[in-house]
Amino acid sequence: MRRKTLTTIALFAVALLPASVFAQTDRTGNWDFTFGALYQQGNDSTGLMGSTLDVDGVVGFGMNVGYNLNNHFNISADFDFLRPDYTAVLVDDSLPQNSTVIDHEFSQFNGRLKATWNILEGPLVPFVEAGFGWSTFDSNVTDGPPITGCWWHPYWGYICSNFYSTYSTTEKSYGGGLGLRYEFRGNSFLKLSYNIWELDYDSTRAEPQLESTRLEYGWRF
Repeated sequence: MRRKTLTTIALFAVALLPASVFAQTDRTGNWDFTFGALYQQGNDSTGLMGSTLDVDGVVGFGMNVGYNLNNHFNISADFDFLRPDYTAVLVDDSLPQNSTVIDHEFSQFNGRLKATWNILEGPLVPFVEAGFGWSTFDSNVTDGPPITGCWWHPYWGYICSNFYSTYSTTEKSYGGGLGLRYEFRGNSFLKLSYNIWELDYDSTRAEPQLESTRLEYGWRF
C-alpha cells in the first residue's frame, strides 16, 4: 500500500511538471487554509493475554490552518474527524478462555501541530512535514448504567433524560509525511500527501499505527 501511494504521488508530480517550469509563487507572510478527505488504512494490533483490536480502513475529512514563515517553511494545525468500524476481542482477566467480541464503530478526532518544509518555490512543490499532537478515541460503548438528569424547561415543563458515559481515551501522537503541492493561478492550491503517525501508548496496550493518504484543496490569503 505504501509503494502504491508513493507511486501515485510521483505520477502526480510528472503530470504537473511542465507548468512548474514557468511560474513562481511567493508564499511569505501568507496564511493557508485547506479542507479535504483522508483515507486512513486499516490496522490490526494485539494486546496482553491475546486481546486484539482490528480497525477497518475509513474515509474521513479534515482541515488545516497554517502560516508561511517564508517560501519554504510553514507552521500549521490539523483537525481530522473519522468514524472507523472496529472489532475488539476482550479477554476475561480471571478466565482467559472466556472472551467478549465487540463489533462496533468508534469516533476519532486528531488535533496536531506540524512544521512543513516546502522544498521548491515554484507552483509544483514537494514537501516534508513532521509534528506532534493528540488523538481522541471514543469506543461508543457504555462503561456503566445511564445517568438520569431532570430539569425544568420554560416551554415543555419538567423533563428527564438519560446520559451515557462511554469508554474513551486521548493519546499523544507524533509523526509526519511527504507529499506534493500544486498552486493554481490565483490563490488556490491542491495537496496530496502520505502520512504516518505513531500513538504514544504505555507498554501494556496494543500499539496501532495511523497511516493515511490526504487530498486537500486550499486557499492562500
